[in-house]
Formats: sequence, C-alpha cells, structure tokens
Amino acid sequence: MPSRLKAALRTQAAARKDRAPLYRWWTPYLFQLPFFALFLPFGIGAVMGALGISFADWRIGQGFSFAGLDNYRDALADPLFRHAMRVTFTLFIGFMVIVIPIALALAALLNANGLRGRKLLQLFFFLPVTMSLVAVALIFALLLDGRVGLLTNAIEAIGFNRPGFLTDPDLAPVSIVGLRIWRVVGFYTIILYAGLQAIPRDVYEAAIVDGATSWQQFRYITLPLLRPVTLFVCVAASIAAWELFAEPYILTGGGPARSTLTAIIYVYRTAFQNFELGVGAAAATLLALVIIATTLMLTRLLRERT
Repeated sequence: MPSRLKAALRTQAAARKDRAPLYRWWTPYLFQLPFFALFLPFGIGAVMGALGISFADWRIGQGFSFAGLDNYRDALADPLFRHAMRVTFTLFIGFMVIVIPIALALAALLNANGLRGRKLLQLFFFLPVTMSLVAVALIFALLLDGRVGLLTNAIEAIGFNRPGFLTDPDLAPVSIVGLRIWRVVGFYTIILYAGLQAIPRDVYEAAIVDGATSWQQFRYITLPLLRPVTLFVCVAASIAAWELFAEPYILTGGGPARSTLTAIIYVYRTAFQNFELGVGAAAATLLALVIIATTLMLTRLLRERT
C-alpha cells in the first residue's frame, strides 16, 4: 500500500507539473539574465583574457608576441614571487585557524536559547561587513600608527613600550590578519547562524532524551548537519585569504621588510608598476591554481572528516 501511495503522489505531481504555465519555467532564468549579461564579458571574458596574456610577451608601449611558458618560468624563478606566496600562505593559515572557530562560536551564541538582544547582536556582528574596506583600513592605520595611534598611545600610557604594529615585521602580519578578521567574521557568523537555525530542534530533543551531553550534541548533531554551510564558509574564507590585497597595501604597502607582501600585491606591482603584463598574468594564473587546489582539498577534507 505505501508503494502504491507513493506512485500515486508522483503521478499527481507530474500532472501538476505538466499543467504548470510555461512562464513559470522561463521566469527564473529571466531574472538571472542581468547577472550573466555582466558576468560573461567582465568575468569569464577577463579571466580568458588574462590567461591569454600569460602566454604573451607584452609590455605597455611595446609589441605583442607569443612567449609560451616563459612568463611562468620567470614568475616561478623570481625569489620575490616565492616570498610573496610564502607570506600569503602564512597569512592564510593564521586567518583560517582563527576566523572559523570565532565565527562558529559567535553563531552558537546567537543560536542559544533565551538569548536577549539577539537582533542587536546580529547587527553588531554584521556592521563591519557593510563598511568601506578602504575607510576601515585608514581608520586602523590611525589607530595603529606608531606615533599618533590611539591604541599605541594607550599601551604606552599604561607602562609598556610603544609597539610597532605597522613597522615591526613580526607584528605587521598579525595586524593585517586582525583587521581582516574583525571586518569579515560577522559575515561568516551570520551564515553559520542561518545554518544552525535550519537544524530541526526535535533532533536535539531526542538526543537530550537519550542522555546526550552538550558536547555530544555538538559533535554528533551540529557539526554533521552544518557540514554544507561550514564547507561554504571555509571555501569563501580561504579564497578571501589567498586574495588578500587592500589591507596590507593600504596599511603597510607590503612592508616592513616585505613581511606583508602578498601574492596579489606582487601581481599588481609586476603588471601595473613594472608593466610586465605577461609575468603578472602568469603569477595571477598560478595563484588561481593554488586557490582551486585549496578549494578541492577543503571540500574533500570536510566531506571525509566532518
């Protein structure tokens, strides 16, 4: 009987589908047309153009000729590019290790039963995301300045040496990562919070009846059911970390002692300051391959171990 009922329901659904007006099928695609109209020429077109330039010997004001893999060899042989990739990888690890646990903890706080001021906290967490990145970087530059910075003056006022947040090669990367975390952690928090809200409450109630502790509920219910959302957050955070540009460029310009010279800053300087467009495009392509490899690795890791 259940199989017959399922078959009848499928037949009714198919009949309703056949009777659906034609506009219901093409209307969603109509709303997507503006996105693809801009994405195809300025997204895919730009990527294909950069890929083509990476195989060319082209400098602004000079001729255009095919270079094969010479640009890739020049980029990989450049000690500055290898240094920029090492710096970017270090910032990537520091960012990922810190931002994901903080976002998950804040999302769990927002999802707690009986929490007061939930809407106000959501606004407080998400507000930095809405701010202009350049404006935020300039504000942090004033706060962390070694001479007139509010934070450095406060630290000196309580009896400590004035730290060089932007001039010390050891502290500058920490400052960059701290700024990026402060600005984007609210975005990941809201996404994880939405994922937590989608988990049925009756699952937790059944676990409580079975005597599961809070940690067991988190380990065996929350994490597995939150897996798709966690995967999205990790991939988005990893891409943002590998593409770090505005914060170090505005705050330190890649210094001090090249301690915050990221791969994107290297690409920008090579292509638009040294006018070596082919080498810059090749370096950008290599970075894109690293991002793709990182995304595939995170996808496989989360699918196997979460």
